[in-house]
Amino acid sequence: MSSSADGSVDAGRPLTGSCLCGAVVYRLDGAPLDFVLCHCGRCRKTTGSAFAANLIAHPKDMVWISGGPDGIMRWDLPTASSFATAICRACGTPVPHATRNGHLMIVPAGTLDDDPGIRPRRQIFTASQAGWCVDLEDVPVET
Repeated sequence: MSSSADGSVDAGRPLTGSCLCGAVVYRLDGAPLDFVLCHCGRCRKTTGSAFAANLIAHPKDMVWISGGPDGIMRWDLPTASSFATAICRACGTPVPHATRNGHLMIVPAGTLDDDPGIRPRRQIFTASQAGWCVDLEDVPVET
């Protein structure tokens, strides 16, 4: 998959992804619209990590190979106008879900089977960034 000058991805090959147990398997047939790292407190809570790494895609490009939508449990935060998350019912892995208005798909990048061929294009809600979220170049590497 190659990137164009504007950072979008050439839709030459579909992206595939799955949950940890393999019950939910999906394919993205079109190029992702964006790749963002979200530092908001809600994303940190739902991922258990410093940020959520999500591809943004058109719903028409999402193809459920197995497990979806019956094998997926969705949860919409009642106090928020747009926050939701979805997990595999069997193993609890975060999986793709549509935004509440249905206009976009949020695809957890960690569920992709292969490198999507693009890198994150922006970070959002950085004012909420965890204090322990550091530049990875500063962290010792073990192989």
